[in-house]
Amino acid sequence: MRAIPVSDGIWWVGGIDWNLRDFHGYETPRGTTYNAYLVRGEDTWALVDTVKTPFVYELLSRVSHVVDPAQVGLIVVNHVEPDHNSGLQDVMAAMPHARVVASGSGVKGVAEYHDGLVVDAVGSDDVIDLGGRTLRFMPAPMVHWPDSMFTYCPEVETLMPNDAFGQHLASSARFADEVGRDLAFTELGTYYANILLPISAQVSKMVDKIAEAGWEPEVIAPSHGVVWRGSDVGAAIAAYRQWTSGAKRDKAVIAYSTMWGSTNLLAHAIADGVAAGGVEVRLYDLAVTPGSLITYELLESKALLLGSPTLHHGMLYRLAGYLQYLEGLKPAGRLAAFFGSYGWGGGAVKQMRERVSQIGLETPFEDFTVKFKPTAEDLAAAEAWGGTIAEAIKAFGQDDAAR
Repeated sequence: MRAIPVSDGIWWVGGIDWNLRDFHGYETPRGTTYNAYLVRGEDTWALVDTVKTPFVYELLSRVSHVVDPAQVGLIVVNHVEPDHNSGLQDVMAAMPHARVVASGSGVKGVAEYHDGLVVDAVGSDDVIDLGGRTLRFMPAPMVHWPDSMFTYCPEVETLMPNDAFGQHLASSARFADEVGRDLAFTELGTYYANILLPISAQVSKMVDKIAEAGWEPEVIAPSHGVVWRGSDVGAAIAAYRQWTSGAKRDKAVIAYSTMWGSTNLLAHAIADGVAAGGVEVRLYDLAVTPGSLITYELLESKALLLGSPTLHHGMLYRLAGYLQYLEGLKPAGRLAAFFGSYGWGGGAVKQMRERVSQIGLETPFEDFTVKFKPTAEDLAAAEAWGGTIAEAIKAFGQDDAAR
């Protein structure tokens, strides 16, 4: 298996997980990678990050393409989550002379995951000289675990920030410009929305700290997905600044479940009303669309419209599951509205409203419900309701922007 150069003296030596379709509830239809990087010095070699246990063979095969693994003198653990760290001891067995380092919290995490294994702590004041190339470290607590850390090689301006700037994207190509810019940035945003959204404040601080430290990466090599280089580096950083700022545009996401088709009819009528009001709209049936895609569309949206028929006095399970997922991501600072149909008894919209209040969305609108199948008059009213929401979306945030 080949190692692939990502900058002068640094090679990608990770594993490709073509078949991953779920990452703790985040649907990954394009798979993922577990990236690790081999760094050459005149005196020794370093391995930055390891891989998930089933992919250790791939990593060692790729390292062997460049150097005997036994010559590696340093292993850097940027993050102890199992997709990066579970294969650590197997990698160490092939690199018996390697010193292992992690952040202060990472030292504790490594010991807890690996039966008391002792490794060395490094921090922002530490520099490890490999001979002609150095590695510098920046602890990044809660980006996205307490132990997270960034590693930087200033001589070749290469940043290895583990999960930051990552994407769940399996590919034989290693660079964003090779897979296509649109695909790479869509997956960057999808990863951000489904993993990093609830810690946007911490991510923003780390982006600022990169600049404050004088780090000016020409390459950003994350631990999932493709590597950023050239103009894509600045574009990826700009995207992170946009998302961490919380800036949104006039856009609404409609997510719904339907049982006999009535809520589906309402959803389409509402979407027509929102669009006619001059607001971009995205419409998704939770039965056929991955929740991770819906959450990506929500990233820059001002409003989330949720629809469900009533079943057993509550909402359908798909919508309930999606709200449970959203509660962990905390996409506050948006409008929410609720619609649906019912038969002999209601309850779905009330239940949706109660769940959304826990997420922190604003709910200024009256609910829109119909009994049984909507009539032509009901659909016209639903379209008008969507138009009212569109006007609120366009006004939303204007007071803040004027300050």
